[in-house]
Amino acid sequence: MKQSGKTGRIKRTAAMMIVMIMLLTICGGFMNSCVKSPETEMYMIVPEQNSLMECYIIKTKAGKIIVIDGGIAGQGYEAAPYLQAAIRAVAGKKEGEYLEVEAWFLSHAHNDHFNELGKLLREYAREDNFFIKNFYFDFPPYDTPEFPYTDGDYPDLLKLKKGFDHYAQVNGFEIPEGKSYYDVWNGALVNKDTIAAGQEIVIDELTFEMLQTWDLSDKSDVNSSSLVFRMHVGDKTVMFLHDLGAHGGERLLAKYGDKLKSDFVHMAHHGQAGVREDVYKAIDGDVHLWTTPIWVWTNTTTYRIGETRMWINNGVDFDTADEHNIVACLYKEYPKVPTSIESWKKVLPVMRVRLD
Repeated sequence: MKQSGKTGRIKRTAAMMIVMIMLLTICGGFMNSCVKSPETEMYMIVPEQNSLMECYIIKTKAGKIIVIDGGIAGQGYEAAPYLQAAIRAVAGKKEGEYLEVEAWFLSHAHNDHFNELGKLLREYAREDNFFIKNFYFDFPPYDTPEFPYTDGDYPDLLKLKKGFDHYAQVNGFEIPEGKSYYDVWNGALVNKDTIAAGQEIVIDELTFEMLQTWDLSDKSDVNSSSLVFRMHVGDKTVMFLHDLGAHGGERLLAKYGDKLKSDFVHMAHHGQAGVREDVYKAIDGDVHLWTTPIWVWTNTTTYRIGETRMWINNGVDFDTADEHNIVACLYKEYPKVPTSIESWKKVLPVMRVRLD
C-alpha cells in the first residue's frame, strides 16, 4: 500500500532523530574519554630566588587545600604577607571569596618555615573570609630546661603564638586559661604516641604517613626536631625531611632503614648540612626537591651544598635544574607582585611539582 506523504515524513523524521541520538551518544562517549580527570596538584612556592624558606601548597582532586610550612627569612622577612594570595591562586579563589585550608602542617620552629603563617595570622580579619580547619605540628616545650632555644628565631616563635591567639580571638574560639591557641594545637593531633601507633592522616586521595617527631636527645638541635612525614598519592611517595639534621637523620634511619624508599624527597635543610648521605641512599629518591636560595645554591665554600649534590648524583657535582632536581632558586620566573593573586597564577605552572 502506498504511504501518504505525511506518514512518510514522520517516519523519515523519526529515523533521522534516531541517527542523531546515536551520533550524539558516540560523540559524547568520545568527548568524555578526552576530558582530563582532575589531578593532585602540588606547588613548591617561593616569591623570589633569594628567599630562604620552605612552603608547599597542595590541591586535592576534590579541591581541598593543604599547606606545608610557609615561612621566609632574610630578604622578604619584613615584606607584606603574600601567602594568602598564593593559596588563593592555587585554590582558584578570588579576593574575599571564601577560602578554606583543610590542613596546615608545620615542621619545626624556625622562622623560614613559619614566619609567613605568623604574618597571616597576626593580620587576620573577618573580611579575609579565610579559615584553617586543622593545624598539624609538634614543637618541643622550649620553655623547659630540656630544650634551651639558643637559635635566634625564638622571638619569632613568640610572634607566631600571638598570631594564633589573634586568629582565635577574631573567630571567637575559647582558649583554656593560661594557654595560647598555639598550645591547643601543638602536639594535639600528631605526637610521639600517635606516630608510634603508625599514624596516617587521610585527606581525599592523599595519605600522610607520620614518621618522626622531636626527641629528648635533640636538646637544642631545632632542625632535628623536624616533623618528618611521607605523602602517598596514587603509586607515588614524597618524603618530607624539612630541616632534619644529622642527629635526627640517624634516628630516622635506625628506625626505618630501607623502608624509607620514596619517589620524591624534599632535601633536608634546603640541601645543605642536613641529614647524611646514608639517609639519602636509603630514600633513593628519583626526584629531589630543593627549597634552596640562590646564595646557598651557588656557594660551595661557605655551604655544603656541593657535598649533598654529589651524594645524590654518583659523586659528581652539578649546578642546574632538570626533571630529577627541582630547584626553587632556578625557576624561570617569579611573581612580579607577590601580594597579587593574578601574579601568582601566572607563575604557578613553573612551580608545580608533577607527581605522575
